[in-house]
Amino acid sequence: MCIDGTYKFDEEKEDVDFPLPRMMDYEELLKKVFPEITLVNDKLIAMDIPCLIISVRKNKLGHVAGLHNELCALKDMEGIKMILYVEHTVNAKDLPVALWRFCNNVDPKRDSFIANRETIPCMGFDGTIKSKEFDNFKRDWPNIIVADDETINAIDKKWNELGIGEFIPSPSLKYRDQMYGHEAVVSI
Repeated sequence: MCIDGTYKFDEEKEDVDFPLPRMMDYEELLKKVFPEITLVNDKLIAMDIPCLIISVRKNKLGHVAGLHNELCALKDMEGIKMILYVEHTVNAKDLPVALWRFCNNVDPKRDSFIANRETIPCMGFDGTIKSKEFDNFKRDWPNIIVADDETINAIDKKWNELGIGEFIPSPSLKYRDQMYGHEAVVSI
């Protein structure tokens, strides 16, 4: 699956009369109505990308798909074209980590849904951890794989030589001591 979430130049912009997302505090609105929502990242809207990233605490079977339909039915959500859902333990406001965790937990065939609206449909993608209880998933969800200190140090030492931009500390550092599920995080 590939979705173009990049900035659109004038020649790429659609010449249609779709509603634009409102500039508002989506987190305040959505957390008030849906207590299972723990964080909302609406920063992409300011970059003309009509997408929200939402951290959600699932508590029932089919929760994310049902939540998606309810969210998209709200008048204030009219201009939003896509919502990415991540686990409540994921900081939706930390865009690189939220997208990494989202991509690790989504299967486009199983985890995608569309809410049809009068104006434009809204795609939803469930990038949460899957479980038997809330998703009818039959096996344990895999732990986050964490690089060991030797690997982290090797990359840190040669970062500037790689020519890939400003130094970014290893994401593994955030998860090194975290318990995930019933086992410790796996190191490589």
